[in-house]
Amino acid sequence: MLSHADNEMLTRIGSGTPMGAVIRKYWIPALTSDEVPEKGGDPVRVRLLGESLIAFRDSSGEVGLVGEHCSHRGASLYFARNQDCSLQCVYHGWRFDKNGKCLETPNELPESTLKHRASIAAYPCVERNGVIWTYMGGGTELPALPDIEWNLVPANHVHISKRVQECNWAQTLEGGIDSSHGSFLHALNEASDYSGGHRRGWGYLLKDRHPRFEVEDTSYGVLLGVRRNAEDDSYYWRITQFLMPFYTMIPPYGPNPSIHGHAFVPMDDHTTLVWTVTWHPNRPLTKAESGDGGAYEKLGGGVHLTARDLLPKTNAPAGAWYPRANKSNDYMIDRSAQRTTRFSGVPGIAAQDAAVQESMGPIYDRANEHLGAADAGIARVRRRFLQAARELTEHGSKPVGVHDGSVYQVRSAAVVLPRDANWVAAASDWLNIKPGVHMDAA
Repeated sequence: MLSHADNEMLTRIGSGTPMGAVIRKYWIPALTSDEVPEKGGDPVRVRLLGESLIAFRDSSGEVGLVGEHCSHRGASLYFARNQDCSLQCVYHGWRFDKNGKCLETPNELPESTLKHRASIAAYPCVERNGVIWTYMGGGTELPALPDIEWNLVPANHVHISKRVQECNWAQTLEGGIDSSHGSFLHALNEASDYSGGHRRGWGYLLKDRHPRFEVEDTSYGVLLGVRRNAEDDSYYWRITQFLMPFYTMIPPYGPNPSIHGHAFVPMDDHTTLVWTVTWHPNRPLTKAESGDGGAYEKLGGGVHLTARDLLPKTNAPAGAWYPRANKSNDYMIDRSAQRTTRFSGVPGIAAQDAAVQESMGPIYDRANEHLGAADAGIARVRRRFLQAARELTEHGSKPVGVHDGSVYQVRSAAVVLPRDANWVAAASDWLNIKPGVHMDAA
């Protein structure tokens, strides 16, 4: 459990909050490049860390991310004309470039100097491999982009989908590092054959539903090891990566596996944009790996939402990424399937996560919790967040990973190891990226 004060520190990310200041020290994935594809194209509404913003690609091809409201009288720049490397407010013609500089106030007298005092908020952007990253931390010194593997592999080696969850970012992230819920929330009721190489790990997971947790602090976040009993004198280890400020990597399954991960990006205190990423270091993804087929059919869908799983697109912030299965329809729970097929009754891994996490309320009061041994990883990650917030607030100390993007060159793992092995050392070949090398998973 957390005190009310610590819960407030952990969950609140608006401007001027301690945790908001921590997250703003990192580059943040704001959009995919195809969301603002055209030079001089339509502006796009964005919501990040409690701020209403406008993204646009100017007539030179550069991406801008600026405050939504014109500094004249507050009209939304969503309606602006995107031309001449600037957004021009349609209310009175004021123009702003991607750096927030006011270029023109055409309704003012020619001798007016008002434009020199009329800038708007603007955040630097960098594009890499189809992702637009932004830095909201201010100052002139920019941190390193994180060398997270999914943003470095070729385009056909990676698939990105998104979904909006209507709850606090910490609730969604904690689901991403909770290795015990898979034995329940995502389980099937019926007996299945888990003898095949691509399903052996699921068999261990379902046979041992009270795993033992071990956690290690790292130079980028926390390494979470979860062990279950395997055959003979061995343990099955599922090793999850948590990378500051909001990334997770899910342990894979089977031979030559693709890897799944998430970025839990706070839109505001009550809304999270969940990036779901699947990638393979050495080969293009198959069609099943880029969608919800194959092994996830009986669950009603996998970690990715597809077009049929989303509501019709709107022009609201993240308006293309609202799920059809949501609070208004009880996430399409099927009570018959709950009794016969799926433990939760909710179709699809993504919807199952959303159902339980949103059911906690917009911001859960963690003073009401009763944590157990299976929550060791969550407790450690919370401590890392709170420590980072206090050290930044009290001493100006930058959080881990800001100075060196190379520390993000890691992977998750699922391995069977001898019971007397040191799990971190024994799994190092799986956890550390080596170009051209990718290890099988259990």
